[in-house]
Amino acid sequence: MAVKHPELELVRLSNGVRMALDPMPGLGTAALGVWQRVGARWETPEQNGIAHLFEHMAFKGAGHRDARGFAEAIENVGGIVNAATSYERTSYFARVTAEHAPFALDLIADILFAPHWNPDDLEKEKGVVAQERGEAYDVPDDRVFELHQAALYPNQPLGRPVLGEEETLKHVSVETLIAFREAHMSPERVVISIAGAFDRNAVIDAAEARFGGLAAKPERKCATAHAHRGSVSETRKLEQTHLVFSWPGPRAGASSIYAARMLSEIFGGGMSSRLFQEVRETRGLVYAIDSFLDVLEDDGRLEVYAGCSADNARAVAEIVRHELHLLAEKGPTQGELARAKAIARARMLMGIEAPSARADARAGQIFLRDRLIPFEEVQQRMDAVTAEEVQAVARAALQGPACASAIGPKAGHGALGAFHAES
Repeated sequence: MAVKHPELELVRLSNGVRMALDPMPGLGTAALGVWQRVGARWETPEQNGIAHLFEHMAFKGAGHRDARGFAEAIENVGGIVNAATSYERTSYFARVTAEHAPFALDLIADILFAPHWNPDDLEKEKGVVAQERGEAYDVPDDRVFELHQAALYPNQPLGRPVLGEEETLKHVSVETLIAFREAHMSPERVVISIAGAFDRNAVIDAAEARFGGLAAKPERKCATAHAHRGSVSETRKLEQTHLVFSWPGPRAGASSIYAARMLSEIFGGGMSSRLFQEVRETRGLVYAIDSFLDVLEDDGRLEVYAGCSADNARAVAEIVRHELHLLAEKGPTQGELARAKAIARARMLMGIEAPSARADARAGQIFLRDRLIPFEEVQQRMDAVTAEEVQAVARAALQGPACASAIGPKAGHGALGAFHAES
């Protein structure tokens, strides 16, 4: 029977590795994982894609198990394990019943410390990644974001694809992977997080046994993000034009992030948002349109995606630009702000009912703030957002570099000029 402790807790192992413990009474399972502060931002141009390839190699066997034995080990206890890579973090995570949480953490430790890497498997996995790149290229509403990223952060790691390129991965060897791991595996860059049902002492003991021996290393800094004003388009024979527009927003962890989330919701977050009502419901110009925040440690963007016919693209861009200007000039109504707060509250409550989302959120809090934030505090900060603060975020967005991208028929590319046109 798992021992449940009701207190949210940040534990520091003997060497400084941080561990979030987030018990959820009433559950019988745990979501847990290891998050590393490493990703595509730390790659050189010649290494582009290595962080993602490293993650792909995670399941080729580890410890005393080959690939099949590893898969069978987690499934023998009814669990699942997976991994993900982004620009700033790589995560290895599992979902298991409570009593198997220490075992799952041990398996993840094997992935990181005792992987089975051989040249033949590495070459096969390069082929798998090539197929993944091909799939992303074939999906226009994925490809348009990749183009946007490249235009926004030219000649920077953030402007290069997380998946890498065939040319940059061609020369990656097992020795390259080992060197990359050694360069970025250190206590201050590792966070262990677990949410759900678990035995506190057992998971701490498992973490200390496998991660307590990590040695400190000199800090490796990534290049500061420098967003640029820009436009990029790609002509394709498609039924729709896919558009992405963006403006500056708060960085992750900034005090204005709560107001920015309200702005995004009011602007284009749902069916009652200004963009959905004006662009889709009133004018019927799009099938899909929404806004969201994309945040990094040192930068952030307010972004809008829209899919429409080429003939409608210019009008869509003009309306998007106009609606943000209106929010900057007049701010939101009290009704809009109240509705955005209600949506944010419900979305947060829905998210924290899922142990996997909760474990991920806790890892992010540690990386950004070096503390765990009770969800009640998050709620209080959202409730405290004023219309003036939302308006200030909209005004700030219009003062910095805007960026736009388009994929589809050439006739729809005029949206880029319309987006950047002066008011």
